[in-house]
Amino acid sequence: MKQELIQKDSITFSLPAITAGKINVAAIAKVNQFLPEIEEKTRFFDRQNSQSTLGLMTLTMLNGQSPMRMMRQVMAEIEKRKMALAEAQVSHAETIRDMQDLEGDIDPVSEAKYRQKVVSLSTMENKINGSFKDIATLIDQYNNIKEVNGIDEWDEEAFEAEEKRHHVRRGFELMYRNLLDGGRAQTATIEYLQQHGVHPQVSLTEVSGYIKHVSDRIAAQDLPHSNDLEDFLDTMADKYMANVDKTAERLFGKSDFVNTDYMLKLEAK
Repeated sequence: MKQELIQKDSITFSLPAITAGKINVAAIAKVNQFLPEIEEKTRFFDRQNSQSTLGLMTLTMLNGQSPMRMMRQVMAEIEKRKMALAEAQVSHAETIRDMQDLEGDIDPVSEAKYRQKVVSLSTMENKINGSFKDIATLIDQYNNIKEVNGIDEWDEEAFEAEEKRHHVRRGFELMYRNLLDGGRAQTATIEYLQQHGVHPQVSLTEVSGYIKHVSDRIAAQDLPHSNDLEDFLDTMADKYMANVDKTAERLFGKSDFVNTDYMLKLEAK
């Protein structure tokens, strides 16, 4: 009976007859006529980001195009939505319980409260649905990242192994952005590169050369895709990744300073 009542109840804002003279009847009619359509279309925007934004922006923000970092971001985003769903299920259950308590009560206040609960429940279910859609989208992206990068199984040790390359690549990416934005390397970028074994002036020279190369291409009406920049950054990462080991040897006396005993690893199959 409860579920049937919830499904049949339409979202309107009718008011008691005693106040009818103070309310714009035409406005009420317009709201009641079109609110169901607005409510239906609102379901298309039941989450904060579109699938495109989630995939192209959220997963690469502060990570660049590092596969391991992007997969870690997927997990962080899913974790947030899992927690939101856990909290939402409590609110959802409480709202249904409150609606059951109000059913059949003809008191005007109780009637208004019931309608408020109907609106709250509908909005809440839209948001819950949006969270499930986000999680499903993120799982799709996770699987896509694994497939395109040839990743089958991975664990914390595999993630750590990728970190050296990621940081070198990120250093060159920051240098490129600095030169494009202000024409000079920022102190934070210089420090970041040094921390990972790349001489800042070497990075400056490499990136300056790339910028000039691209500028010449553009002047000749050869307009590169942004993938060209990603390929350049990949090349720099591969070329200078070994520098991290030399820095580690200087600091810790050995290049492989990460202790795998502290990591969660894949169980042997």
